[in-house]
Amino acid sequence: MAPATGHPEKLPLSRGQIILRVCGGVLLTACALMLVLGMTVLNEQLQGLQFVLYWTWCLLLTFGAVILALWDMLLVRRILKRTRRELFQREFMNQSLTDKLRKKEDR
Repeated sequence: MAPATGHPEKLPLSRGQIILRVCGGVLLTACALMLVLGMTVLNEQLQGLQFVLYWTWCLLLTFGAVILALWDMLLVRRILKRTRRELFQREFMNQSLTDKLRKKEDR
């Protein structure tokens, strides 16, 4: 249960979630670095096909980061759903409730 301090307990991250978040952070860092370099240092050097390829790669890295973020969000939702179900079963689906439901059905 949640401690008395008012802060809810955080579920531990799985190995897969940690890997997803690290990869997402790396992709976002690469996108930010490419953006800064492309707008400042490489601005004059990127011409024609190089310009198109550079910014296409930046866009693809951004899409990769977004896809990883969505995947992580789905994992978090699935874990939350499973945790809620387990909590409900532990708190409300005990033996006495099951006995009461059976008695009610027998009437």
